[in-house]
Amino acid sequence: SRGPMASATVFAANLRSADGPHPCLLGGGVAPATGGLPEVAEPRKRSSLSLTEAQGMLRKAAIAGDTAEEVLESARKEKEQREHAMQASDVAVKSAVTQVSSMSDDFEAKWKEFQRKFDQLFEMGLKALGNSGLSTGAGLRPAQLIDEATVAQVLRRSARVVVLTGAGISAESGIPTFRGADGFWTVGSKNYQPQELATWQKFDEMPQELWHWYQYRWGICREASPNKGHHALVELESLVPGGIDLVTQNIDGLHRQAGSDTTRLCEIHGRIDEMRCDERVEGACLYGLDLNDPANLEKARATVVKTPKPAKNEKNERLPKCAKCGVRQRPKILWFDECYNEALYRSKTALEATKQCDVLLIIGTQLTTGLPSRMVQTAQESGATMIRMDPLVDLADPKSAGMLHVQAKSGEALPKIVSELRALLKEPLIAPIAKLDKAAAIPAGSPAAGSKSMSASKATLRSSSSPKLPPLASASSSKPTGNGQLSTPPSSPPKTPPKSPAGSSSSRSSVSGSAASRTSLKAAAAMTLKQEVPRASSVSGRSGGSTRPSASAAKVTTKISHGPSKSNSTPMAFFVYGTLRPDDDSGAAWTKTFCEGLNAESATLSGASMYIDGSYAAVSLEQTRCSVRGVLLSVPQSAAAAKLFAEKLAEADSIEGYPSLYDRTIVTVRIASGASRQAYIYHRTGRTNRSECVRVSDGDWLSRTRKD
Repeated sequence: SRGPMASATVFAANLRSADGPHPCLLGGGVAPATGGLPEVAEPRKRSSLSLTEAQGMLRKAAIAGDTAEEVLESARKEKEQREHAMQASDVAVKSAVTQVSSMSDDFEAKWKEFQRKFDQLFEMGLKALGNSGLSTGAGLRPAQLIDEATVAQVLRRSARVVVLTGAGISAESGIPTFRGADGFWTVGSKNYQPQELATWQKFDEMPQELWHWYQYRWGICREASPNKGHHALVELESLVPGGIDLVTQNIDGLHRQAGSDTTRLCEIHGRIDEMRCDERVEGACLYGLDLNDPANLEKARATVVKTPKPAKNEKNERLPKCAKCGVRQRPKILWFDECYNEALYRSKTALEATKQCDVLLIIGTQLTTGLPSRMVQTAQESGATMIRMDPLVDLADPKSAGMLHVQAKSGEALPKIVSELRALLKEPLIAPIAKLDKAAAIPAGSPAAGSKSMSASKATLRSSSSPKLPPLASASSSKPTGNGQLSTPPSSPPKTPPKSPAGSSSSRSSVSGSAASRTSLKAAAAMTLKQEVPRASSVSGRSGGSTRPSASAAKVTTKISHGPSKSNSTPMAFFVYGTLRPDDDSGAAWTKTFCEGLNAESATLSGASMYIDGSYAAVSLEQTRCSVRGVLLSVPQSAAAAKLFAEKLAEADSIEGYPSLYDRTIVTVRIASGASRQAYIYHRTGRTNRSECVRVSDGDWLSRTRKD
C-alpha cells in the first residue's frame, strides 16, 4: 500500500550515514581487502535510532497514511456529490424555464380549451338541474322561424315584455363587434384580442395601454348614431300595454341617444363614456365595498363620472385619477374576469324583470355571457315566449330550441313589427267571431253530421272534468313533410326560395326546398267577415336572394268563405293544429294512426286564434289579422283517394267529437310555398269561452305552456 512504502522511505533515510552505507548493511562492519591481509576497520559512531523506535515510527507512518487516504477519499466523494447536485440543479432550472416558456406560448389555446370545457359543464349543469326537478320541468318547443307579423301578434297579447340587445343592433350603426379582424389591438410588437385585453388583470398589468384602447373605441362610438332598430324600440315602449324593460349588452349608449326610457334601461356591461376609480386598488373610494348591497348603491353610483373626450393624438392620452381618493380611474365596463353587480350594472333588476315577463325578445346577441344566458334560462322556467332576431339562424343548434326565430336585421324587422302592431291595436283584444256558413260539404261515404259514434273518441276524454293530457314527450325540432312524417329542419335557409305555384299571389321564403318551412308565415285571409279585415300583402326583398313577408306592405281585402267550396270538388285535406298534428309532442294516442298514409305540410290559417280549452287546442275563427299555425294533411292522389279520405274524415269526426264538441268547416290556408289550399278544420267558434281560456299568443300548439 501507499502508506507502508512512504514509511520505509523515511526509515531508510534515517539509517543512511554521510560516508556510505551503514555497517549493518555490509555484514558485521568489515571492509573488503584491497590486497594482503585484511585491515581492521575503524569503528564508526552508531545512530541514536534503535530498531524498536524504527518499528514504532513505521507503524505510526502506516496509520497516518491510512488516515490521510481516508480524508482524501472523503474529499473526493464530497466533490462528486457537489458536482451531481449542481448538475441536478441545472436540469431543474432548465426544465422550469422550458415549462414556463411552454405555458406562455400556448396560454391562449389553453384558455380557449378551458372556456370550451366550462361551457360544456355549464350545459351539463343546466340539464342536470332540469332532470333533478329544480327547474319547472317545462319542455322546450322546437325552434321555429316566424315573420314580423307573428312577433306583433305576440306583443299585442302580452303585458310584460323584456328586450335584450347585443352587438348586432349596434353593428348596423357602424360599430364593429371587435370579434373579427377589427378586434386586434397592437401593443409593441404583439397583437391582442379583445378577450385578452378586456380583463382587470390586463388593465392592472398595462393600464396606460388599456386606457388608449378604450379611448380609441369610444372615439368610434362617438361617431355612431342610433339606427332604425333603436328608434323602433323606443316606439314599442309606448305600444306594448305594459311597456318594455330594455336590457343591453352594448356599451355605446345608442339606446339612450334614441330616447329609450332610462328608468327601465339596464346597461349590464356598462358604458364606455363613463369611468370610476378602481375599487380593487387599496385606498380607492369603493375599496372593499359590497356592490350588491342595496345600502351601497347610491355611494357607488356617486363615484361615476364622465370620461374625457379622446385626445386627437394618442400620445397625449393620460390615465385619469380620482379627484377624491387619487386612485387611478378605469372605464365603467364589466370585464371578462369580473362579476355582475346591481350598483353599477343593474344586473339584479334585469333578472327580476325577466322573471315577470310574458315575452323575452332577443336581438343581435349570441348569448355567450353569463347574465344573458341566465335570462334565457329564467324565461324558459317561467314559460315566457322567447323570440330571437338575427340574420343568422341555425334551427338545428340545440341552443335554438324553445325559441321563435326572426331571420332578419333588426333595423329592417323592428320597424315592420311596429307597423303591424299599430294595426293590431285597432282591433279589440278579443276580436269578434267570424261569420260562418251554416253547413260544410260532406263527401259521400262520410258519417252524417249528427253521427254519435264517439265511444272510443277523444270526446270521451273531454268530459266535464277536463282531464289532463298524457305526460308530455320531449319536443323534437322537426317540420311536416310528406306521408304524415316530419323532417328535421336544416340549419339555415336556402339562398333562393321555391317558386310559387301558378295563381299564387305571393312568394314566401323557405327553409327547405323539399319540406315545408317557415310554418308561421302569415297566410291570406280565407273568410267572409262581418267587416272586411285588411291583411299584409306579399313580400319585400332582403339580402341573400330570399324573400320575406312585409308587415308594412300595401293592404288588400280577401273574400273567401269559411265554408264549403263553391266549386264542385271537395277538398281532401285537413288543417290540423293540435293533437292531430304529426309533430304533436303531447303523447296523444290517436296522432300516429290518424296521420298514417297522409302527406303533411306546414300551413297557416289567418283570421283565427288558438285557445287551450280544458286540456286541448281549440281554434276560434275571428275577425282579426292574427293567425294560427298548423299542418295541412292531404290524401295522396290515387284511385283510392276518395275512399281513404272518407275513412279519415270519419276517424277525425270520432276523435274530435263532431258535432257535439267541435264544429267542422272548410277554410283556405296558405302553405310554405305561398300557395293557397282548401281543407277541413275542426273548430270551436262560438263554443269556447275566450275570456276565460288561455290563448296561445303566437297561435302554435307547440308554443303552449307545459305543466308538470
